[in-house]
Amino acid sequence: MKFTLRQLEFYIALAETLQVSKAASRCHVSQSSMTVALRNLEDTLSAQLFLRQPKGIRLTAEGERFLAHAYTIINSSRLAIDDLHRSPETTVGTVRIGIAQTLSAYLLPEILNDIESRFPLLDITYYEATAPNLLNALRQQDIDFCLLLTSNIPQDGDLAVETFIRSLRQLWIAPGHPLLSQSVIRLRDIEKLPYLMLDTDEYPTVITDVWQHDGYHPHIHFRSNSFEAVRSLVAQGKGITILSDLVYRPWSLNGQRVIRRTIEDCITYMDVGVVNTTDRTLSSAAQKLVDFLRQLIVRFDSRA
Repeated sequence: MKFTLRQLEFYIALAETLQVSKAASRCHVSQSSMTVALRNLEDTLSAQLFLRQPKGIRLTAEGERFLAHAYTIINSSRLAIDDLHRSPETTVGTVRIGIAQTLSAYLLPEILNDIESRFPLLDITYYEATAPNLLNALRQQDIDFCLLLTSNIPQDGDLAVETFIRSLRQLWIAPGHPLLSQSVIRLRDIEKLPYLMLDTDEYPTVITDVWQHDGYHPHIHFRSNSFEAVRSLVAQGKGITILSDLVYRPWSLNGQRVIRRTIEDCITYMDVGVVNTTDRTLSSAAQKLVDFLRQLIVRFDSRA
């Protein structure tokens, strides 16, 4: 049984968009090339992975199970390639990093091994807290710099802010939801649906402002500071939410699927970057770490 990584990338794109045209555009190939590659993948696996419907594609039960393996294979291959290009630094010293709760949960575990491999002699300490507490610690020089959601903090004049990535926020919804049959989803389509509000990193204020900017108000059904609680409830069809691609995972803890969709009239981003004070110069060790984090986070975002 032989299939290519390219076929798996096509399959993941189709599973996430559920439309051949969108999947083909995302992979920069023609629709016919996409269709042929996926048909060959099904033939190779001797399994039907998806059903073609008038308004798109629906994964079969076998397709849902195979998707989890496809993600694992793609991610493992990328990690293997990345591992070949690691070259340790001899930089020594101590660096104290303040980190937002969202990034501590969803970014740091993914990049920590890369950081430690690149800077084996550097003593790095991470402090997780709310943005106001971290900014206060930064001003008191208790930490060297912060990794924050730069879109969620006040742009005060004494802060030097560099945004590394912009992560699109999209609708999270359960498979089989009636809205998925629509080619376009707008805020008005989801205003009355039960909204699952993640209560962390100033998100409630930010996302409520986004709704109200267009004259809408979310119907808040449940609040939680747990990403996994929100994800699981979405997967169970108990409500919807709008969260960034950086924290998106296609599976809940109990193995149920979460679908993401663009909201046509709600283009909003979660920005991630580094924050320092304008009157302070980073140490050589801290600056090298910031430079490495910039590359690392951009690369990680491209995989998400």
